[in-house]
Amino acid sequence: MTVKIESKCILCVRKVIQEKYCEYHYEALRSLRDHYEVWKSCYGEISWYDYLSRLQKIKYTGEWVKEVIEMELENVKKMKKK
Repeated sequence: MTVKIESKCILCVRKVIQEKYCEYHYEALRSLRDHYEVWKSCYGEISWYDYLSRLQKIKYTGEWVKEVIEMELENVKKMKKK
């Protein structure tokens, strides 16, 4: 008997669809990436970390987006330590 184990999103219990995220968290990540380009064109050169940090402080930023931001900020911090 073979048991198929589905991967779960690193932020919730939903099934992973891409890059460790469920469809909702992945959509939030995709949106963050798309809008990062807009921010760079409006504000000049801004790092991914600074962009995410600013968005995290905005009270109108959605919950799924904030969860993805938290994870992405942790990833950036880990990369800086290497």
